[in-house]
Amino acid sequence: MKSITIILLLLAITAQAAYPQETARERIEQRRQAEAARNSQASAFGTYQSEDQLNDILENSRWSRIIYRYIDLSKPENAPLYQTETKSGEQINLFAKIFTLLQSGDIKAYEYLDGRELFTVDYLINFAELTDRFGINYETSNVSEDVQGYYLKEVYYLDTPTSSLRVLPVAICPIIERHDKYRGTTRYPLFWVPYTQIEPYAKQMPVILSSLNNSVRGTIDDFFKTRRYSGEIVIRNTTKPEEVKAEQDRIEKELTDFENMVRKNEISQTQQSSQKPLNQSIRRNNRSTGINTGGSQTMRDRRY
Repeated sequence: MKSITIILLLLAITAQAAYPQETARERIEQRRQAEAARNSQASAFGTYQSEDQLNDILENSRWSRIIYRYIDLSKPENAPLYQTETKSGEQINLFAKIFTLLQSGDIKAYEYLDGRELFTVDYLINFAELTDRFGINYETSNVSEDVQGYYLKEVYYLDTPTSSLRVLPVAICPIIERHDKYRGTTRYPLFWVPYTQIEPYAKQMPVILSSLNNSVRGTIDDFFKTRRYSGEIVIRNTTKPEEVKAEQDRIEKELTDFENMVRKNEISQTQQSSQKPLNQSIRRNNRSTGINTGGSQTMRDRRY
């Protein structure tokens, strides 16, 4: 009888010991799943925020225009995109950062569709399929070697509350170039990333913003937001070089003319606003000193 009691006690103790361990494992797994869900929601929020912001601009602005540019990394003006240095002194460029974030699942990328962008679940990029399709060996340190440029989608719009011209980056698409002795050089767009997804990381990537003045420093986000990049407008309705150049020049002139017009209006409104307090001050001073701008005499000057 005693042996049976001892066995039952041991079984009870073993069960009590095993139960907390199982519960702890469950809690750890629940925390892991909750963290993964939060990361997924945050990444999705960046996508939705980008789309919602663009839709809001297009619907509520008095004037807006979407422009696609090709940013050539061989141009000195675009050097910050491939000569980025981290706080620890480690060299990492924009594509290497995007690639690492994509590999770890911290951001999401979407299929490049010719002529449109759909940032939906149906067009999410699978990282393994992406590397296989383009022959990218992510285990090597030169993952950005073939990336020679980016497509940048930007929106120009007239901000209604301030009547000022704003330009925002909407999405970015890395482009690799492959050389063939028969077909020459061919550009292959990899994927689209909404800018709102990489924006938090771009703000933490310090760069030298000017190729002429190394004292002008900022971040990758500053580089995009202040439009320090050099990028030609992408033309899709023709492939003839002379027609492409003419269309690029025409659109650039329209954008420049509109921006100059907005700036002139801003300067004019600022001058008018600053002139009003000055005129009011003059009128108050005239009343307080008894000055009559009509030329009549004051009481002190009169003779009776």
